[in-house]
Amino acid sequence: MAMQPRWGLVAFDMDGVLVDYTSSWTWVHDHFKIDNEETLLAYIQGRIDDREFMRQDIRRWMDVKADICRRDLETILDPVPIIDGISQTVAALRTAGAKVVIVSGGLDMTAGRIAREHGFDDYLANSVECDLDGILTGEGVLRVDLTNKGAALRQFQERYGVDETRTVSIGNSFVDVSMFALSGLSIAFNPIDDHVKKNADVVVNARDLRDVLPHILGQPR
Repeated sequence: MAMQPRWGLVAFDMDGVLVDYTSSWTWVHDHFKIDNEETLLAYIQGRIDDREFMRQDIRRWMDVKADICRRDLETILDPVPIIDGISQTVAALRTAGAKVVIVSGGLDMTAGRIAREHGFDDYLANSVECDLDGILTGEGVLRVDLTNKGAALRQFQERYGVDETRTVSIGNSFVDVSMFALSGLSIAFNPIDDHVKKNADVVVNARDLRDVLPHILGQPR
């Protein structure tokens, strides 16, 4: 009987980890020269939930371009900067026997493109609701609750039959800590707050994603 690989599932946050920018949502805000600081503060303080947070952001875009459609967002997001070394990292992890996925509160246009182009097994990310013509309705599609990203990670653990002890999660902010709690190894990659640092097994500050590999595979990249 073949031995199980040490790690069966590796889950990456996207924004700030795979995307070399604050977030995919912020990239769109910056394109439209929108400041959502007030909405972000309301969310962090618990005055609005994930759905309302998305709704307010999307409607700000619609205030600038009333007929904005999904294709517009894909075009805006196309040049978003990506961290170096993604394809090689995913290939090395899959060769070692792991399923490799993205779990993100970011936009699925970007998550899907990264997943396809770099060889990920699957992804879960949030989206925008569109009408039959592809025009945004003003509502978001919530698949990954930022207050409980662990629930999204759990879906992949169940899908692939991988328990917590054989799961690795990689994130950069406090919202990723709920994934860390369900993982045998947690890595804070270019962390942006103390909470994620304190709750990670390993902290990696790097400009290339391959720098996580020695911590997962136990060998130099």
